[in-house]
Amino acid sequence: TAYLPAVVRGRVQWLVKPNGEIALTCDAERREQDSFLPRFGLRLFLPGGMDKVQYFGFGPYESYVDKRQASCKHLYSTTVKAMHEHYLKPQENGSHYGCTYVQLAGPAARLHVTGESFSFSASPYTQEELTGKAHAYEIEPCGSTVVCLDAMMAGIGSNSCGPVLDEKYHTGRKIGFSLTLVPEKTC
Repeated sequence: TAYLPAVVRGRVQWLVKPNGEIALTCDAERREQDSFLPRFGLRLFLPGGMDKVQYFGFGPYESYVDKRQASCKHLYSTTVKAMHEHYLKPQENGSHYGCTYVQLAGPAARLHVTGESFSFSASPYTQEELTGKAHAYEIEPCGSTVVCLDAMMAGIGSNSCGPVLDEKYHTGRKIGFSLTLVPEKTC
């Protein structure tokens, strides 16, 4: 097995309370010699039936640190299916910047997430599926609701078909992240 050097070093603390509430705190730093990270956060696989979404953040359209001028910060309700943007070439999509609250709900459970400011997305597709397919008609849902809760996410301008991403939209070296996740049975 090849040795890969650590890109990020720090401390992550998970506190699980008797009522099921989970408090996550991360204090870390990226190595100086490495380029910026595309994103840093947590990815969850929830039951596919957890498809109703409510969030307080930039919307109703997808929004990123460098792409949010058409959005406003508000409380929105939607579905996981409606959050997906059907680009001809499958790619990262549907994220919402500047969130402080997210709720995902299904017939049997809800998950409430709160934090100071984070980006989130919810999708029936994994990032691997989106990256691995050349055409939108080829992507297959994974059967789960894939939720990304990102402390940091770089802007989407990537020089793939335009200018290089402006440095002010890169992720920083220092990573401070706190989230509270509260699961709740509904039946």
